[in-house]
Amino acid sequence: MRIALPLLLGSCIAAVAQPPQVYPSFEAASIRTIEPGLRREATIDDEPGRLTMRSVTLRNCLDWAYEVQPFQISGPAWIDDSRFNIQASAAEPANIARLRLMLRTLLAERFGLKLHQERRNLAVYSLVVAPNGPKFHDAGTKDYSKFLQSIGDGPNHFGEEKTGLLAEHVRMSDIATELSHPLQRPVIDKTGLAGYYDIRIDITAFLATTADGDGRVSMDEMSIIFSALPAQLGLKLEPGKDSVDFLVIDSADKTPTEN
Repeated sequence: MRIALPLLLGSCIAAVAQPPQVYPSFEAASIRTIEPGLRREATIDDEPGRLTMRSVTLRNCLDWAYEVQPFQISGPAWIDDSRFNIQASAAEPANIARLRLMLRTLLAERFGLKLHQERRNLAVYSLVVAPNGPKFHDAGTKDYSKFLQSIGDGPNHFGEEKTGLLAEHVRMSDIATELSHPLQRPVIDKTGLAGYYDIRIDITAFLATTADGDGRVSMDEMSIIFSALPAQLGLKLEPGKDSVDFLVIDSADKTPTEN
């Protein structure tokens, strides 16, 4: 899955000073560097007291641990190239918030990671609620969008089917992160919606067969973002400039210390 990773500005960014006594630690942890030819899509799975990260970069680890978007992390080029498998367990059950704190400790201990925080003014989009409010629908057929508050816990997930884009158990900040990729500009969650949601966007009207005649179908991403988002979900994007928090890596070791 895409990092569910992936993740944010609507959340408070904890202070980045990392004295060992501040954050809890895992009881046991293994970090293994992945050979370049064995790399796969990054995944992050958490369960009470246990964290499993596969094929993750240091940037992946930081955006998960600090709940920031990837663009908010400034560091050397290798933080996007070197990949790792990480398995870590706590001495007792721990929720996702505590696992994030434990990962901060692990990164500081094993990568010698040191950070500081600064603010930068950037051109951004703000994700806001449209004038008529968010559009919630009953669960049912796939003839319309589904925008429901999630029931219970679970990992967040983005996916697609033939006629729809799906998001399960996601926050608005996760949606903002997802939108930032095709827009190539930071998207900041300013909806004020604090829950976890299940969302479906019907993309039937935005699909077209490619011109080369091989039967492939393409979708008009920009029309989906700027037309379907307000029409089906009651959300819209507003361009502007904003002061954005950044995590800046002062130092980090490319090779983690031995297990």
